[in-house]
Amino acid sequence: MPLRKDQEPTPPQVAELANEAANLDRTALIGVFGSQSAPGALIRGGSGSITRVTLGDKLDGRTVAAIGEDHLVLARGSTTKVLRLPRF
Repeated sequence: MPLRKDQEPTPPQVAELANEAANLDRTALIGVFGSQSAPGALIRGGSGSITRVTLGDKLDGRTVAAIGEDHLVLARGSTTKVLRLPRF
């Protein structure tokens, strides 16, 4: 695709990062959305499936207990598991 006259080429280091594969071979948080009163999140399962969750939803036998700006908390009984957004 040709560049527009007002468009600069993508710097090589940015292009390299954009094409880097993320290691998501297990359940991972890939995005959060919504508001503080109605947060939601996108979870990628180990098989590659994407699931949209909100507070109280069940995921792999755990309950979505909290959703923050960069994390999600899953609870089962007295144990919790925190999923964080990938950092590149």
